[in-house]
Parts: sequence; C-alpha cells; structure tokens
Amino acid sequence: MLDPVIVWYQYWFMLPISIIVASLAMILGVGGALFFSPIFILLFPALGVDTLDPADAFGAALITEVFGFSSGLYRYSKQKLIDFKTARSFIMIGIPAAIVGTLLKRNINANLIILMFAVGLWLIGIYSVYMNRKSHIIGPQDHKGPTRKLTDFENNEYEYILCNQRSGRILAGFGGIFTGLISVGAGETTMSTLRSNCKLPMKIASGTSVFVVTILVLTSSFTDIIYVGVESIPWTLVIFTIPGVLIGGQIGPLLASKVKSATSEKLLIFIFFGIGLIMILKVII
Repeated sequence: MLDPVIVWYQYWFMLPISIIVASLAMILGVGGALFFSPIFILLFPALGVDTLDPADAFGAALITEVFGFSSGLYRYSKQKLIDFKTARSFIMIGIPAAIVGTLLKRNINANLIILMFAVGLWLIGIYSVYMNRKSHIIGPQDHKGPTRKLTDFENNEYEYILCNQRSGRILAGFGGIFTGLISVGAGETTMSTLRSNCKLPMKIASGTSVFVVTILVLTSSFTDIIYVGVESIPWTLVIFTIPGVLIGGQIGPLLASKVKSATSEKLLIFIFFGIGLIMILKVII
C-alpha cells in the first residue's frame, strides 16, 4: 500500500497515459486494467516512484476502470450500440464469479498473482485465436437460429443471429473470476465471444462488452473496498488516472468505428501474448 504522506503530484504522468489506455480499451472493448496493472507493477519501479503490491495494483486498476468504462458506457448508450438482452446472460453469472475472484485475490502470494495474470492472458489469447480460426471455417452464413435487430442513433440497422447463450454464460463465469482475481478477463472473453462466436457487428460487440465489463468491475471494486477498506485505495494515484479514463472513455467510442475489425482483433491477440510474456519474465528474472 502506498504511503499516505507521499508527494501527491508524483503520478502526474498517469494522466496522459490514462487517456491513451482508456481510448484503446474502448476501441478494443476490453478492460483498461489489462494495461494499467502491468504499468503499476512494471513502470513504477523503473521510474522510481512509490510502487504497489500486486493485489493493490489490480485493485487500483479496477477502481480506475470503473470510471473509464462508465464514461464509455454513457457514450455507447447514447449511440444505441448496446445489446442489453445478450449482455444480461453474461452478467447473471459474471457478478457472483467476480465476487469470488476478488475475495481470492487478497489471500494469494504476490508473485503467484502476477503469474496467474500472465497465464490468464495467454489462455485468453489462445481462446481468441481459436475463435478467430473457427469463424473463418464456419462463416456467418452457416449459423442458423433466431435473429435480432438493433438500430443505432443514426438509424443504421444491424441484424445478426443470436449465439449460444449457454457457452456465453460459462465464459462469463470464468471472465468474472479472472476479473476479480487479476483485474482482466470479463472484457476479453466477452469481446471474443461476441465477435467470433456470436458474430455481432464490431460496434455492437464493443458497446455490449463495455456494458458487461462496467457491471463486473463495479462489483469487484465494491467487494474489494468492503473486504479491505477504503484506505486501500491509492488516492494520490487515482486522482490522475480517473480524469484520464473519463476523457479516454469519450474518445475511444468515437474512434472505434474507424478501426477495422480484423485489425483490432489481431492487435488484441498480440497484446495478450506480449503482456503475458513480460509479466512472466517479471516473476522469473
């Protein structure tokens, strides 16, 4: 935990970093903690500023993520790009799973948490690769079932086939546990499922994923605060990260439509494996 008497402005550099991170997270439809946790654990020691232990780093990342995703959620809601019915099936299982994961986090060795974070990213990356290849083999024309229509704020109409809700709920359970435990998982598994399995258009998949993640990180953050107390929050850090993600949360959705789906999917997989490798090296070196 950070010393409460440290100079409050030592984390000023996190403001521009948070804007970039939140914008990228909104575009990819994943949790900002995917980037914040490694930054807190790896970058802070390199810069010589006060560091956080892994449990507090993941907790701070989730607190920050709540504000960033709430900002992005507002933007996607205004654009009418959220499939609330599909999101509901993910949330019902994800909420209790996130609570369990959060409680486990506070009772695990620091290096083990980092290792679990890295392995978790690799598993999500492997899953994303599998779903991408599966989508190329099967193709949207081979899916059969009831369809759903959604019209956005510009009166663009999207029609897509409903996916297997059972598999979505199972993945939401794993994603919720990972979110509570290592601050990532809900957005990553949800986004991959919505795009590769459910075949949702990129805009709707991103908006729906942001909604799911917002609910689960809010659940995990509240659980963490209740369990360890509000004093566990590094206020001297979040006074810079929260404004940054509020700004980035508005920028990301505006840029999302300009990024090709294939590009964002490949970038996301690269990020999973890259950050996972770096975190493993952190533990073993």
